[in-house]
Amino acid sequence: MAKHSQTVLLIGATSGIGEEMARQYHAAGKKVIISGRRLQRLNQLKSELAGVEAIQMDIEALDSIPSSVEQAFSQFPSIDSIIIVAGQQNYYNFNSAQPPPVSGKGAPDTPLISSEITTNLTAPIILSREIVKHVVSGSRADKPFTLGFVTAGLAFVPIPIFPIYCASKAALHSFIVTLRAQLAGTNMNLVEIVPPYVKTELDLQHYEILQAASGGNLTGQDVGEYVAGVLRGMDEVDEDGNPPKYVAEGFPRIIVNTWVNAFSSLAKNFGLSL
Repeated sequence: MAKHSQTVLLIGATSGIGEEMARQYHAAGKKVIISGRRLQRLNQLKSELAGVEAIQMDIEALDSIPSSVEQAFSQFPSIDSIIIVAGQQNYYNFNSAQPPPVSGKGAPDTPLISSEITTNLTAPIILSREIVKHVVSGSRADKPFTLGFVTAGLAFVPIPIFPIYCASKAALHSFIVTLRAQLAGTNMNLVEIVPPYVKTELDLQHYEILQAASGGNLTGQDVGEYVAGVLRGMDEVDEDGNPPKYVAEGFPRIIVNTWVNAFSSLAKNFGLSL
């Protein structure tokens, strides 16, 4: 987290990267507010981490997002950073003629497609809209604010076994780039956190398929080790005290750098700074 940030709201903090962020930010002495759909899990984390606050939030209930964001800012006016961590990853194959382990579950039905896109893309967009309303005007407008998004290395280079996940994360990446351009000159700093393969609950249901598709050579990074690197990355502020646009290491850093170097000149013609 950038050094000016003292109070962070983590959206999607009941497991995986979000939970580990809560633990490490708490250990670093930051004020932490966790949110998620599972109330029992929120309460469990609150009992483990003294001083951590919680807001129950189901981001798939899109109509409830404005009131949830309003509650967060009203209840915790010191919030100066929000990181949207929530994500959904499912394996489906639209070509059921392929032999196992590639075929997996077959093509998803419409509710499953909608759920994954809602969690990974639609909800973060609506959350962003509501957060911006609270941050760029009024009493908050002169205070630095960090809005972070967890995308994926697969947003830049997709793999066939996660067609919906890769597409929705790629779309979220595109949204972040354009939103950053729209917010240029405001007090908001947008950070895209680009994970590699990290060992979390995200892929538990299709771990064997993922390993088979990779030839059994895929080793996920420990979530604690990964999040520690993210925290260090977000502390690497520039001379104006702003956090980086991207936090990525290893293969995702190579992907991000390649993309930025390849398209920065072209993007400037469209008012974008990659």
